[in-house]
Amino acid sequence: MASVASKNMWLRRQQCPCGDWKCYVTYEGDAEETYIVSQIVKTESLQSQDMVAPYVGMVFKTDDDAFEYYGNFARKNGFSIRKERSRLSPQLGIYKRDFVCYRSGFAPARKKLSGEHHRDRKSVRCGCDAKMYLSKEVIDGVSQWFVVQFSNVHNHELLEDDQVRLLPAYRKINEADQERILLLSKAGFPIHRIVKVLELEKGIQGGQLPFLERDVRNFVQNRKKVVQENDALLNEKRENDTMELLEACKATKEADQDFVYDFTVDQNDKVENIAWSYGVAVNSYALFGDVVYFDTTYRSITYDMLFGAWFGIDNNGQPIFFGCVLLQDESLRSFAWAIQTLIRFMKGRCPQTILSDLDPRLRDAITSELPSTKHVTSIWNILPKRILSYDGIKWFPYLDLAQINISLYSTLFVHLGCCHM
Repeated sequence: MASVASKNMWLRRQQCPCGDWKCYVTYEGDAEETYIVSQIVKTESLQSQDMVAPYVGMVFKTDDDAFEYYGNFARKNGFSIRKERSRLSPQLGIYKRDFVCYRSGFAPARKKLSGEHHRDRKSVRCGCDAKMYLSKEVIDGVSQWFVVQFSNVHNHELLEDDQVRLLPAYRKINEADQERILLLSKAGFPIHRIVKVLELEKGIQGGQLPFLERDVRNFVQNRKKVVQENDALLNEKRENDTMELLEACKATKEADQDFVYDFTVDQNDKVENIAWSYGVAVNSYALFGDVVYFDTTYRSITYDMLFGAWFGIDNNGQPIFFGCVLLQDESLRSFAWAIQTLIRFMKGRCPQTILSDLDPRLRDAITSELPSTKHVTSIWNILPKRILSYDGIKWFPYLDLAQINISLYSTLFVHLGCCHM
């Protein structure tokens, strides 16, 4: 039983003694009565155990609700549906929707080019006329979708429950299963093993998953393709942003002769590491460069580069910035280049004490490049701390890095008793 509002009229659908659902009783009333009665009838319909077949005059709030309802009805009756056509108007947007049986229409003939071999796959389409057509109307400013045509007459055999679940429309891999499949695939499991693991975990017999082995294979292949495409786009973005950074360094150098920067390239002539500093930072290092903290806490997730910054403490106990570097990796070679570049920026003067984290490669680089410098591991790098990272930013030479969580370093220098006051 269902009803539909149409100005001051509403239609109440009731079944004839003959069993047909095509008889209607027309009532008159105001808009409020129409709405109340329609809601009551809708509640009665939802409480019904058996799903009511769509019928002419049935109302839905959206076309998506209609498609979901028709899809559930189709699954219970042994077939699936698809969207066929829609019509658009400037005033209403999409105002008509056609949903049809998955075997509706006929497959178009494919032209075979000479010399090409195609597998002759038989199409499942057989001209089935089962359908549900919708039309949108705006009543009192509210959009509603009405069923204007419905047919449940099929010219093919309907499937049983254990068969209908294998139709492509219902073979969906939910999000939890997708994550599990990707995890097992990364671990090196072949597709048939992944399917077996899922069956064992769900405690079901073989072949009872809501999807097939080929669905798992297609999902894994498509995901790998997406990852490869995203990696290609990301690599292009990295290269473009790196070139922008170098151009910014060159422009800053032209405007300020005291600005210094350096970079390295790999065997493919792509920028590998970049470091820069300022004239004011070089002058500050000449006064307060006895103790240096090399912070390598931050790493960009997007660019997959390590960000390192050199800091010190002035005679007022305030942190000061000496320079920074972007490294392609955390190898001994990269850390050694970063230290060499700092000393070159600072006109060959080495610090008396340098603080860093527990990275063994950084420790070895400091020992190799600064043999006369005392290496200290700060207590901040020994105690548990939050893992921090930068992401989604562009590093330009004028970035004021001295404002990034530096107030802690003053306490560290004083606590370790190695501050130059």
